[in-house]
Amino acid sequence: MCGINVIVDKTRLLDDSHIKKMNAATVHRGPDHSGVCIFRNSSFNIFLGNNRLKVTDPLSRADQPMVSADQNYAISYNGEVYNFKSLKSAILNDFSFKTDGDTETVFFKIIKNGIQAANEFHGMFAFAFYDHAKETISICRDERGIKPMYYFEDEKYFIASSEIKGILATGLIRKELNDKEIYHYLHFKYAQRPNTIFKNIFELEPGTFLRLNNHFQKDSLPYKQNSSLGSSFKKQQSSREEIIEKSEELIQQAIREQTYSSGPSGIFLSGGVDSTLLLAFSKELYGNGVKTYSIVNSKEEAWAGTEDFSYSRLAAKKYQAEHTEVQISSDDLGRLDEIIQKLDQPIADSALLLTYLISEKASEDVKVILSGAGADEVFAGYNRHKAFSIYLKYFRSSAAIHTGHLLGEIHSYKSKSLRLISRFLNDIDQDPQTTFFNFSNLKFRDFLRLQEFREVWNKEQLLDSALNYDKNYYLVNDILSLTDQMTMAHCLEARVPYLDKNIVAWSESLGANALLRNGTKWILKELLQRKDGVDFVKRKKEGFGLPLKSWFEKGEGKNLLDQLKEKNQLLYRYFPYYKVDQMIEHQERKTADFTGELWALIVLSRWLKFNFE
Repeated sequence: MCGINVIVDKTRLLDDSHIKKMNAATVHRGPDHSGVCIFRNSSFNIFLGNNRLKVTDPLSRADQPMVSADQNYAISYNGEVYNFKSLKSAILNDFSFKTDGDTETVFFKIIKNGIQAANEFHGMFAFAFYDHAKETISICRDERGIKPMYYFEDEKYFIASSEIKGILATGLIRKELNDKEIYHYLHFKYAQRPNTIFKNIFELEPGTFLRLNNHFQKDSLPYKQNSSLGSSFKKQQSSREEIIEKSEELIQQAIREQTYSSGPSGIFLSGGVDSTLLLAFSKELYGNGVKTYSIVNSKEEAWAGTEDFSYSRLAAKKYQAEHTEVQISSDDLGRLDEIIQKLDQPIADSALLLTYLISEKASEDVKVILSGAGADEVFAGYNRHKAFSIYLKYFRSSAAIHTGHLLGEIHSYKSKSLRLISRFLNDIDQDPQTTFFNFSNLKFRDFLRLQEFREVWNKEQLLDSALNYDKNYYLVNDILSLTDQMTMAHCLEARVPYLDKNIVAWSESLGANALLRNGTKWILKELLQRKDGVDFVKRKKEGFGLPLKSWFEKGEGKNLLDQLKEKNQLLYRYFPYYKVDQMIEHQERKTADFTGELWALIVLSRWLKFNFE
């Protein structure tokens, strides 16, 4: 993994101090080497920077930015292309290779075939590519959005980086808050791509490249002209056994590709279906002693946490892993400010803190970690997926919705299952898209203006559209964003086998109805059951999050709520103070549960404090 930094200086007046500031601000992404190269042409000067984390090829010959022997091309690259050896063999006679890693293969492949070559890359990546002859600079991002890329442009500069912090570090742009995206955050838990919470800074869309030419004309295009996988996995009716066998083949292949010759690697192990299945496959491939890392509640707070720790221990023992536990307690909330200051943008997900802490520990032993991220989106694993399918079948009529709302008024805050049913019934709406957003969003819609969402769903494929929304937005801007930032903060490279290009294409060929035919994530559950994992299949689904509800009652948690009550903070320009006061009162009296909403407000208030107060 690496950090990419780019400055296109249209004034031709800058020196290299600004690109060095970008590298310094993103050094955590690649502390093994920091490099800069400069090109000057008739229209602008190009500064390319890179921070490198050495994984595949540890030698300095693979340092970046990488420049061609004729000085006509240069690349700053971040990621891992797992099929680089097969790509390399196809162009071996065209270029003189000097390294053993994937960067040089990616570089030469683009030189030979253009940016569209990215469609052949299996992996996670982002890059900036400079063509001196054509006087163009292009930035590109993988189609699943695993690796980040942001950019800014005005009449003087075009600036791009793996992190917004890199862009701001140049000192060349005005740092302004994008008010509209605060409201989007309060509904959707993150800013609405391609916008960010900063004015005039944008996020590059997954699967696209943006090219700037010597006339300062900019175009953004998908690099995927036509799918190379579409013919392999056409929409088809497959038997249960065919689905299981093909899924097993593809997941095993993805794990093999993503752990081959990467040096010591490990697995984030929760004891849930996704991570336990990764461990079961890894044991089959590599035998005993796979390194695993899990979060464990302190003995005093074990009652308040999830059951992850007991299941992760059981999984580690069953599949004979070399297991490490990271004990957490409410005291760890004292590190929240440290973590929030590392965030480019606020994300309303308590997995932030857990991912940060477990990455900190894992980075002591390994440079590469496997994560189960993406399994729920690719294989339909969320409760809201099943709830939405039930809604589409039974709750579309006005009468059914009215009845549902009446039943939804029956609350029980002592029972998690009854709370879920109550929220489901209260959230249903005559508009299916609104209904699914209600299932997904924070419960602020009664007193915040309604946020528009640009994407219009296909009315004939509503369930597929819902799954695609989670995969294309929630996964990218919540799960993958926090995973990238929290792991890279500790120089740890996270890989996500369930987002392998072939697995995603296979899943999409099956369609949403098949993915939910036998319940949520039934394909992965069946695979794990066949690998002696029935105990993990039968456990209740739990998200990777903190036991915040109990933590808010004491110590650091109560202190965070008290800080939220402080009236003189930027948050209350955008959110009604009286409502926060009401929510905290309900939370403390246990008359309602606003745990998720209060956490979102805490993260936002602290982030605004560090960035704009």
